[in-house]
Amino acid sequence: FYVVDRSGRIQLFEAQGKLALEWHLPEHALGQPVGLAIEADGSLLVNDSHYHRILRYASDGSSILARWGTEGTGPGQLTFGRDVVVDSKGFIYAGDYGGLNDRILKFSQEGVFLLEWGGVGEEPGKFQRPQGMAIEKRKDGEFLLVADAVNHRVQRFTLEGRFVSSIGTLGRGPGELRFPYSVAVGTDGAIYVCEWGNNRVQRFDAEGRSQGSWGNAGRAEGELATPWDIALGPEDRIYIADYGNHRVQVFRWPVAVAAVSVA
Repeated sequence: FYVVDRSGRIQLFEAQGKLALEWHLPEHALGQPVGLAIEADGSLLVNDSHYHRILRYASDGSSILARWGTEGTGPGQLTFGRDVVVDSKGFIYAGDYGGLNDRILKFSQEGVFLLEWGGVGEEPGKFQRPQGMAIEKRKDGEFLLVADAVNHRVQRFTLEGRFVSSIGTLGRGPGELRFPYSVAVGTDGAIYVCEWGNNRVQRFDAEGRSQGSWGNAGRAEGELATPWDIALGPEDRIYIADYGNHRVQVFRWPVAVAAVSVA
């Protein structure tokens, strides 16, 4: 699994946490990249936030295969990019925020700008810091899930940007969220939401009903400190970027304690 951190580097780990590769991005003095996605051919996409661009790397980091994006609020430009994800047809979605520029942008596989949606607000379809994203495959098609962090919800959209539904309201109880920073979808359709503000991960069914949560603030095994990102891997492994603890923890559902911890 790949991890990006605040030093502007990408590290590739084996399943049990042994470091396999690492490399630095071209520049990182202005701030850290935040979003990663793996394409069908194994290429790695990076949302290089503070340099307002998307980078495509060879899977071993040996070369930059493509780059696109410039600073701005116009079509295809980025202010402070967030996550990046890829759908089954190879289309690329990037989150962006800053000023009044909270939105989702869609690109072709070649990086050509296609469309955008969003804007700052609390109403359905608007965002306040669209932080993490995931592609959701359902019987009626593919959808984009967006962790709308400051609105304390996850929004579901068609891949053309039409609002469909949302999950969550502000709070600490079951079904409630506090600054959701990332979202992932399991092979069974379950939705996992990483809550930066509640120091926990919550699992929902496909219709948005809470199925339980785990985590609390702390540094011990299984505890979390402002968790930033979540990804699902083989054998139903749940990878959590435990940001405040400078580690990755790996869980399985139902959760008791961490299966693996990578410092």
